[in-house]
Amino acid sequence: MALVYATSPRGACHNQSDYFMVDLWKDTNYANGELQDPRAGAEKAANVALHQDWRTVHNALVQCFFASVPLATTLSLVNAATGFDYSLDELREVGERAWNLKRAINNRLGLTRANDTLPKALLTPYAEGGSAGLVPDFPAMLSAYYAARGWDEATGRPTRATLLRLGLGDVADDIWRMD
Repeated sequence: MALVYATSPRGACHNQSDYFMVDLWKDTNYANGELQDPRAGAEKAANVALHQDWRTVHNALVQCFFASVPLATTLSLVNAATGFDYSLDELREVGERAWNLKRAINNRLGLTRANDTLPKALLTPYAEGGSAGLVPDFPAMLSAYYAARGWDEATGRPTRATLLRLGLGDVADDIWRMD
């Protein structure tokens, strides 16, 4: 959840991804369908991004967070309601496009990599219990997340290539003109 909290477009918010379910071993990795060790570090980055993309789709559809509607059912409902013939990956890309657009808006308003952080309390190891002494290597996790998202590691902006791939060329022109 560290990456979810640090990269949420509206400040730390668990509603920007269902990744807590992965960390509780209650949900699988969208990337490969396997459970992922909640203590994993940078290797979580791509899966976090996928969960954020799908949550963005669910938010856009105003789907109940608690219903746990299977992705295939969501796809069928969207295609039936719109007349489109999206594949699962095309529908996920809708979420990715929206996530990157929100990021670009925040970048335009001055948000940078320096803002993608966590409070000290979340980066302080527990003294006892099953997670005693463990602290995520947050800088490495954030760099891996940026790589998975196609964002510039220094600025935190979506790269021009990422925005062009998502059909957001005008946004790329805007945020990369800021230099």
